[in-house]
Amino acid sequence: MVGDVDALIGELDERMRRDCRRLMLWRNVHRTTGVAYTVVMILVPAVLAVGFTSSETALGKVLLLAAAVVGGLNVTFKPYLHSRQRRGDVNTMRLLHDEFRAEVAAGGDRLAVYRKYTAAYAGEFERRGGELLDGKLGTEEPPEEKDGEGKTEGS
Repeated sequence: MVGDVDALIGELDERMRRDCRRLMLWRNVHRTTGVAYTVVMILVPAVLAVGFTSSETALGKVLLLAAAVVGGLNVTFKPYLHSRQRRGDVNTMRLLHDEFRAEVAAGGDRLAVYRKYTAAYAGEFERRGGELLDGKLGTEEPPEEKDGEGKTEGS
């Protein structure tokens, strides 16, 4: 039984560690992409306005098309590209992982520690999943009222 608990703890530790690495990677990808989009959105109009190229040339048309595409992508993915939440998610996951490792190192009931942090990790993972981009693009429905609550006599 002790070996099984150790295996579970090792597996949870590895999942948390892998999740931290992925969050860091995607945070860097989103930050880099956001900076690149911003640079394109600043440079393209400036190049065309200064007259380095005309919008009638092939290069000018490509620059205008690039600005339109990058502008659309920037607006569409702005919740991820410019999100402070991504940094918070990384820090929350690191803190959860560090707390887990500290409780495991402290000893005590290892199975209880495993259960506690498996639930906490699953809750954090679910919260992040609920905040995905497609969830933010849709309109939010007001919560449904239960019978008899919040209704006036006329309704």
